[in-house]
Amino acid sequence: MRLVWTTFALASSASAFYIPSISPQSFSPGDRVPLYVNRVFSEHIPLPFAYYDLLHVCRPQTVQRPWLNIGEVLRGDRIASSDYQLVMGQNASCQVLCTKHLTSEANREAARFIEQDYQVEWIVDKLPGATVYQRPGSSVAKRYDPGFRLGDYDAVKGLSYLNNHVSLHILYESHGDKGSRRIVGFETYPRSIENGVDVCPDLDNPETPKLLVGEDKEISVTYSYSVRWIEDNTVRWNHRWDRYLPGNNQQVHWYAIFNSAIIILLLSGVVAVILLRMLNRDVSMLSEEEFGEDVEQTSGWKLLHGDVFRAPKYGGLLAPLLGTTVQVMYTFIATIALGTLGILSPSYRGGLLTTGIVMFMLMGTAAGYYSGHLYRTWGGGNWLKNALMTAIAVPMVLAGVELVLNLFLWYRSSSAAMPFSTVLLMFVLWLLVELPLTILGAWLGFRRLPYSEPMRTNAIPRPIPPLPKYLRPIPSILLAGALPFAVIFIELFFVLKSIWQDAFYYEYGFTIIVGLILALTVCEITIIMVWLSLNSGQHNWWWRSFVYGASSSVYIFGYSVFFYFARLRAGMPGFAGFVPTLTFFVHSLLISAAYALCTGSMGFFAAYFFVRRIYSMVKLS
Repeated sequence: MRLVWTTFALASSASAFYIPSISPQSFSPGDRVPLYVNRVFSEHIPLPFAYYDLLHVCRPQTVQRPWLNIGEVLRGDRIASSDYQLVMGQNASCQVLCTKHLTSEANREAARFIEQDYQVEWIVDKLPGATVYQRPGSSVAKRYDPGFRLGDYDAVKGLSYLNNHVSLHILYESHGDKGSRRIVGFETYPRSIENGVDVCPDLDNPETPKLLVGEDKEISVTYSYSVRWIEDNTVRWNHRWDRYLPGNNQQVHWYAIFNSAIIILLLSGVVAVILLRMLNRDVSMLSEEEFGEDVEQTSGWKLLHGDVFRAPKYGGLLAPLLGTTVQVMYTFIATIALGTLGILSPSYRGGLLTTGIVMFMLMGTAAGYYSGHLYRTWGGGNWLKNALMTAIAVPMVLAGVELVLNLFLWYRSSSAAMPFSTVLLMFVLWLLVELPLTILGAWLGFRRLPYSEPMRTNAIPRPIPPLPKYLRPIPSILLAGALPFAVIFIELFFVLKSIWQDAFYYEYGFTIIVGLILALTVCEITIIMVWLSLNSGQHNWWWRSFVYGASSSVYIFGYSVFFYFARLRAGMPGFAGFVPTLTFFVHSLLISAAYALCTGSMGFFAAYFFVRRIYSMVKLS
């Protein structure tokens, strides 16, 4: 009971608790505060671009780029220095950054990015520049959305206006007795306004026309900015990310948990009342018999005692696949646990992806161990071949798909494309970390004694009768996947929004609770489906248990397609383009596949335990 209450407590505080991954940086009045530019992104097109790759922006003569971790590179970050002059405590009413001469191509490109609702991401002291949402005169706290619009698009007239002036409001708190200050907020207020060459616009005149772009002609654009420093001691440095985190969705998360709990209670009732009663009845009937010829005249799962533990077809493939699924599941558990502890806070840019990759490499030992042990149980003899299959099969398929997709991203010059150095680094990590650990785990697993099955296997397999319609592949997959999807579909919306619309997801406590309920649901559904299959005479249950556990991934992919048209492309004109559409659906397919690996392994091991348990309850001679 204490564990349950602790888990619920973590969930309720997940949106406000984190351990900053960087130490506070203090500034004194007069210190220069660097502003970094990063990328432009759209909530409707999954194709980010480096800020300095845009043809219409000001680029300094010398660009300095800080070191990026693997997660930052993979999410499309391209952080670079800028010429914006920010001095702690010194307001600037207007400063000219530069005057940029735009060719007709650059002019049209700017309009295209504005029409596709691209937003700009700048960074000050690890905080992304944010658009502020707060009703005038409202007592509700401010809410920040990272980024600000590149421009405004008039859908009625079909005109695009470029934001060439930005007002920067930087919030700080006083710290210590020496006048040091810490930045607690970075607000951006962009504006489109026509002005002369190398002069500041008239910001006080509301009648000044906007800067129109998109026409097939050359124009000159003067970029300017203003700076305002605001002391705000109501926000402490260690809570400065709270305004970025979605704290107003907790009721929705609790509703999702309540919905999931009702499903698991009903499902557990079905398992307990129907399944266990039938099993107890069958076992009690068998215990009263003399186990002679009458046993062969019985029906259902009892007839399969000589075939149910026969080694599965393509066991040399199933064992490595199950080993990799355990690796993925352990990676997910370890990453979510670190996030719940607050280590993967939003201030650690790219931390979630970086930690996931590192954990996946380190969990190679678990993959090899489980794969090697199952491989030996099913009669395999070449443990090194099994280890190489475990280390190569799934990672190489994933790498191959990503590299092909990367070619299209390179062609579009997107910052989401992995540089060659990153591809090489990933290969070196696989070669020097995951491969040796997988081989070590396979050697340890193969040395362990195989599972001792409770029944002997007959020399001749029993013929399999025709299965009922609901146990045929497509109906059974749809049937088995419905309830697990019903458990997670509400939480899935927030996960997809975080992935595709750059929203911060920091609800790890809720994720743990929903994940536990999902695991129970998958295990119980798989046990029920396997038991129905055995009762119908289907003794080849190994692959079926894995497929039943992974079946809700079909619904996950279907929901991703719905999300694309209902959320991502909703209200956007025209087609997103081949490369953005390909990027979305390929990554959605890979996400669904990773989910299938996790839940498939849950279903397999639950069914394996269940089958061993029920056949160990009877003694057939």
